[in-house]
Amino acid sequence: DDYAGTVRLAEHLAGLASGTVVVAGGGLTGVESAAEIAEAHPRLHVVLLTRGRPGSMMGERARAHLDAALERLGVEVRTGADITKVLPEGVELAGGELVHSDATLWTTGTRGLPPAAESGLSVDARGRIVVDSALRSVSHPDVYAVGDAAAVSRPYGVLHGTCQSGIPTGLHAADSLAAALRGRTPKAFRFGYVHQPVSLGREDAVIQFTRPDDSPRRWYLKGRAAVAYKEAVSGSPLPTFGLLKRGLVPVWAFALTGGLG
Repeated sequence: DDYAGTVRLAEHLAGLASGTVVVAGGGLTGVESAAEIAEAHPRLHVVLLTRGRPGSMMGERARAHLDAALERLGVEVRTGADITKVLPEGVELAGGELVHSDATLWTTGTRGLPPAAESGLSVDARGRIVVDSALRSVSHPDVYAVGDAAAVSRPYGVLHGTCQSGIPTGLHAADSLAAALRGRTPKAFRFGYVHQPVSLGREDAVIQFTRPDDSPRRWYLKGRAAVAYKEAVSGSPLPTFGLLKRGLVPVWAFALTGGLG
């Protein structure tokens, strides 16, 4: 949830001589977390519990590399797992089975912060602020929402909260504010996905390139090439922001992948 929670988890894992770590959720955050913990703490048994298949949104070849990496790292993957309770001693599955855990990491998606709904803003089922095409709250047009605080609808669904969509929504909201202050009509937000980058420990990764609607293309990267790619992407937001402030990268370039309207 925050830096302090991360530190507590790291200290707890470091203090375990042996034991089991359960990662709940087989999305990309769950996969990355399970791989990182398994590699950093080989004395611990990591169990990844998920309803579906890890990396299910990827293409077949990228998903095969992801599966092989988890197997190499000794991660036990249990699909079809429906968690009903998280307890101090483990997690309970539908049917009553208790999976013992010395540490449980919950990675089943993000929710908006409570103040949004408490303030009377219109929110979706996950507590995210529902916005229009200019990224203004549909109930309070003087409020703008971006990143994982916003429920941004596109023809292919609601954007998921990652830096891939967070940075463009932030840029567009700034443009919308500037247009409103000048008495102009803000332009509609356009966005399309480019890739699904996944770290598999420090020495491995897989990158699935996507169509604008986040469906997989044929192309993917794996191994050291994927590690280098992901490191470059992860390190780019602040330098990119600096270039934008200096006018060296046009803001409209971030909308080039948004061909689905």
